Amino acid sequence: MYRVAILSVLLVFSCSGKKDIDKLNFLTKGNRAYANNDLKEAIRFYDEALAKDSAFVDAWNNKGLALLKQEKYDEAIFCFGRAIQYKPGYAEALLNNARANLAVHQHFAALDNLHQLGKLWPDTSLLPFTAGLVYADMGKEGQALAAFRQSLQLDSTNAETLVNIANIYYHRQQADSALAYSKRALQRDAGQPHAYNVLAMVYAGQEKYAEALQAINRAISFHKNDPYFLNNKGYILLKSGKLPEAEGYIVQSMKIDPYNAWVYRNMGLLRYLQGRYADASRLLAKAGQMDDTIEHIHVDLARAYYATGDTVKACATLALAGDDGEAKKLTKKICK
Repeated sequence: MYRVAILSVLLVFSCSGKKDIDKLNFLTKGNRAYANNDLKEAIRFYDEALAKDSAFVDAWNNKGLALLKQEKYDEAIFCFGRAIQYKPGYAEALLNNARANLAVHQHFAALDNLHQLGKLWPDTSLLPFTAGLVYADMGKEGQALAAFRQSLQLDSTNAETLVNIANIYYHRQQADSALAYSKRALQRDAGQPHAYNVLAMVYAGQEKYAEALQAINRAISFHKNDPYFLNNKGYILLKSGKLPEAEGYIVQSMKIDPYNAWVYRNMGLLRYLQGRYADASRLLAKAGQMDDTIEHIHVDLARAYYATGDTVKACATLALAGDDGEAKKLTKKICK
């Protein structure tokens, strides 16, 4: 939920020699191409600049940004690393490297970048904000929430920080706080699709399906092919009993991103409601294998197994559910 902006480069005209002038010209051309979203051309110009000076840290950093935008994360990490190698105190490259490492779930490398950045930019809100993203990706919600709160203290105007806090409260099933922070985010910036997404899921949990659909449609209006928004719309339609329409959105989401455990959960729930219990069991088991932290996944899977007549598997699955209240109720009902 963060935006990566290319660094503006201050041209220094006191450089000596044609080589220095040429490398700055190539850098400027690269930045113009980047601004026009011509990333291939931007990288070509940055490479020209680096051919003139292999230790040109701005060219390494900006090439990394172009690669990051292309989702070529390993190559971007290499470029940011070279920039830091030649200029250890290059704060912008450290921040960008942290973001690139986060994109490939290299959490400890990202946190190390941020630790180094803290010595250079101790008072920037970007430092705890990015740390919050890392901790959230690690599943450490408490540390993520603390980091986002620290970021909010340093910059109370950042709507994305509010959205991330709202998202954590949603996953903690603290609906009132999730709603409050989502609405605060939208008051700051009405163009925050993830805030609408959180609102939609909270309303769905409260069985306010009309409000949920209105909110998720608003999110989709910003990003019509976002697989998470489409999957969530499918879930809302599923919960409101519109199964054929729900299936269309879930299938569409699965085609765009086949690695999202929640889409298999939702398809599993759909098949269960359609009475296709064997398919439901297979899909829910797959979802649980991909992410066993999905809410009520063990209960949903146990119900599907039980519906197929496999009480043994159902009870074995419920035994993995921990303190889930629904699991305890179902265990008492079907397991001896």
